[in-house]
Amino acid sequence: MDRSIGRRDFGRVLGSGMVVGVAGCLGDDGDGDGGDDHDHDHDHNGGNGESGSGEGGEGSAGLAYAFGSETIALVDPAEGAVVDEITEGVDGYAYGDAVVTSNGSQLFVIEETIGQVLAIDLEAREIAAEIAMGPDGTHMYHPVDDEMWAHSDAEGTFYVIDTENHEVVETVDAGLEGEGHGKLLSHEDFGDVGYGTNVNDPALHVIDLTEYERTDSIELGEEGGTHYKAYGPQNGLAYVEYGDVTAVVDVETNEVVDELDVAGGMYLTPDEELLGIVGEDEIRFFDATSEDADEVGSVAVEGGPDALEYYEGDDGVYGFTANTMNSDAAVVDVDAMEVVDRIGVGDIERPEDAQHLHRSAVSGDGYFFTPAGADGTVAVIDMEARELIEHVPVEDGIDTVQYVPE
Repeated sequence: MDRSIGRRDFGRVLGSGMVVGVAGCLGDDGDGDGGDDHDHDHDHNGGNGESGSGEGGEGSAGLAYAFGSETIALVDPAEGAVVDEITEGVDGYAYGDAVVTSNGSQLFVIEETIGQVLAIDLEAREIAAEIAMGPDGTHMYHPVDDEMWAHSDAEGTFYVIDTENHEVVETVDAGLEGEGHGKLLSHEDFGDVGYGTNVNDPALHVIDLTEYERTDSIELGEEGGTHYKAYGPQNGLAYVEYGDVTAVVDVETNEVVDELDVAGGMYLTPDEELLGIVGEDEIRFFDATSEDADEVGSVAVEGGPDALEYYEGDDGVYGFTANTMNSDAAVVDVDAMEVVDRIGVGDIERPEDAQHLHRSAVSGDGYFFTPAGADGTVAVIDMEARELIEHVPVEDGIDTVQYVPE
């Protein structure tokens, strides 16, 4: 069986939505030699560390943070406009995942150029700390309330950050070979256990979240790697991308019980009954309520779908996905299994030598956001009306956005 890596799965994020060679999966959930773990934190309360534009202290609920190389713009989706910016101390930055804490007080974002995580105070609208981590950071997770787990792809290691003290408290060697782009799957059903993927390892790794160690590995084959992941709480099954297939794992026994002939980004519907898996030019949906994982339908999406966000309205569930090969976002009626709308969201850069393309997206409170790096804008869509609110100008190359819920 071919275990080759899929086009959007393992690439190196370049800004502006383009992926070449291991990440390819910002905003999942999305969707990485050397380095140290000592503390480089310092407050941004004056001097060179001062940040913000003088309008801080107003909170961030209901705003999207758009991360550019020279500015972090705060976007009000209702107005379709930038209402504040963090500029000082932001100098040529590039970003990985951005994650809001469970209590809504902070936003942590991986900054790739010097191997750090920025902690942003959402009430003050300012950078509160810079926390050193290993190089080539892409993904970050919040499996427990007071910790962020940021993954260094160069080391195959998670840096565990205390969200209150802004310090690295532990490192967890998650990969078998000391390197490799990785993700973390956690859920309240798992208790203190998490599952790690790594593009270099043909296995799903079992991680003790309290002891900070890899305790076991569920072998999926002899070669290749793992990447995207999802969990269906109704059937107790984990889904793990392995090369060009998806392995299905019973988390009670940690045994592989099935295999699906599809690979790609995985997105569970709001009712947790269907799992959408995004392929090259289609989205395939599987039953996530039974042990059989039967396919229930598929939708062809012209232009190449990517990150999938759902909206549950009075008339059903709709999926919104920004395309990588054109300037549209497609709207999918999940009940009817068809594309019902296309909305212009601006363009990403497509270098001639690019092997893979990626386009991130996030949603919240009825808004859908996707960056258009080639245009220097962030598209804001009203998901209920299925209409564009605005292409908000931010900065050329913009490719990371996160929304702070009301």
